[in-house]
Amino acid sequence: MIYVVDVNQMSFAFVAGSERHASEIAASPAFVRALDRFFLNRQGSRGSNHRPRGATVQELALFNDMSSEFADAAADVLVARVG
Repeated sequence: MIYVVDVNQMSFAFVAGSERHASEIAASPAFVRALDRFFLNRQGSRGSNHRPRGATVQELALFNDMSSEFADAAADVLVARVG
């Protein structure tokens, strides 16, 4: 399933096997560092406790379009900005 975290009025989607797994990913140090780096030149990510939610139909379509571009790339987790 595709899950989304909303940060600073932006939405980031990723794949997780369950809501619990999505929460573990969103709370992981690597995920938090990646968001912090993304916002480094902005105002910061305003905390690191981002609660994941299920993707909307539009977010799911955007994520699927973006993830197809990386189908051949080796990656542990693909996080795509969908909003």
